[in-house]
Amino acid sequence: MIRAVSTLLLLAWAVPSHEQQNTPPSPCPNVFSYEPSASELGRWYGTVHLSTDSVLHSLWLNIVLDNKADIVGNWIGDVSTQDNIDFKIENTNMQLNPGPAVVVRFFVQYNKLEPVPRLLAIRLNGRDICNANSPQPVTPGSPNEQGSGQTTKKLWTDIDITSPRTQPTRPPQRIRPVVRPAEQRPVDTTSFNRNPNPSKIDDSDFFQGGIPTFVIPDSSSNSNRHNEQQHQCGQVRLNANPLVVNGSPTLAGQWPWQIALYQTQTVDNKYICGGTLVTRRHVITAAHCVTRRSSKRVVDPNTLTIYLGKHNLRTSVDGVQIKFVQSILIHPQYNESNFAKDLAILELKEPVTYSDWVQPACLWPENKIDLRNVIAQKGSVVGWGFDDSGVATEELNLVEMPVVNTETCIRSYSEFFVRFTSNYTYCAGYRDGNVQERTGQKKRTSVCNGDSGGGMVFKMGNSWYLRGLVSLSVARQNEFRCDPTHYVIFTDIAKFLPWITENVYDY
Repeated sequence: MIRAVSTLLLLAWAVPSHEQQNTPPSPCPNVFSYEPSASELGRWYGTVHLSTDSVLHSLWLNIVLDNKADIVGNWIGDVSTQDNIDFKIENTNMQLNPGPAVVVRFFVQYNKLEPVPRLLAIRLNGRDICNANSPQPVTPGSPNEQGSGQTTKKLWTDIDITSPRTQPTRPPQRIRPVVRPAEQRPVDTTSFNRNPNPSKIDDSDFFQGGIPTFVIPDSSSNSNRHNEQQHQCGQVRLNANPLVVNGSPTLAGQWPWQIALYQTQTVDNKYICGGTLVTRRHVITAAHCVTRRSSKRVVDPNTLTIYLGKHNLRTSVDGVQIKFVQSILIHPQYNESNFAKDLAILELKEPVTYSDWVQPACLWPENKIDLRNVIAQKGSVVGWGFDDSGVATEELNLVEMPVVNTETCIRSYSEFFVRFTSNYTYCAGYRDGNVQERTGQKKRTSVCNGDSGGGMVFKMGNSWYLRGLVSLSVARQNEFRCDPTHYVIFTDIAKFLPWITENVYDY
């Protein structure tokens, strides 16, 4: 029996697999390097070192493979392809200057049952900088070697520099490998292989706006799904420009990324928090919404239900989607005692279907992370929280709240805000808590209990971007209810973009 089992094990080990290959050599080690193989099936990562001897006022990067891939993902621009082999990454807002090389990181996702697609060529703004048919020798200081030398610029920044470099507790295929800074760039751009007949560049080839996204390329066998995925984040298809004042009910479909989070408690299914849809499979909410009281222990995901496209908590209408939670990922440095880094990502068991009532909000642009970009600006927050009289609202309500600087926030009530604010939070709201209307009626101008986990979004151009989420506020004296005469603390989502992008997919 033991011999039979051993034979089976040997046979299993001998079965060939495209996933068991070692990191292949780079066809142009001065420009491109594969990252060491990780545990993600059907995906590999690579880095490109971009250098120029003249100013490039936009980026147009072609990644050419030797076999078809499903997706080429990145963190700097939009991706398009006609044949699933030549993928274009485009960003007209990015300027590339002479000097230290800039590192661009991307990944290739493919069918793991098919041959692994490998890099064949790279073109920068129509010029070949890497070509497998004209391989470059490894030179000292190239990306494939260790050693000292000039430091390259990374095109992404880890904001949370104090966080330990540990992998989150998620399935291996969801984990993005840690970025390894390159040690030295190619100094002389003349060493690049240039295309003697570069492709003609015209305006239609450049990125036309938006944010970094993963576009699933065209597929003859899946054209209907491809057409359904042609969308932009942060778009409102219904009731896009209503006349709404603070504290008034919103209109159906006006905030299509807002979700209602319910938890099964004994026999009741109870609304507990809000949240924001950011991909087909991911919702961002507050960590305190999905952990046990005064603890980091997450609740059972099977007790959570997410309603999308919901407008009235008491009724369900056409357009509402109900999804269940596959897993809960709280930020590894969440502190349950002071609500520091109060952030969680919920992964859904099944992807949502984008529609007039259900759309994702955009993640915050990486070039606008500084809080000064939103100080004194009004962000929009919607939720089903309590109004000033302590009554929970049945319909989704909108509140517009100005962001204030941290010093102003702390001075307003130092005993509270010194303890709970940090570089990863911001404050917003009005200190009077209400605006007196001409009719004498007071309108809600602050978030309250029940609004936790909901997002604050800002409109830039034609899209809405997620900047923060409702975390905590000052309680009324002797009551477990918020005091609208104080500012509200928001988790600053923009400060967690590297962590978020590591753990979300399926845009």
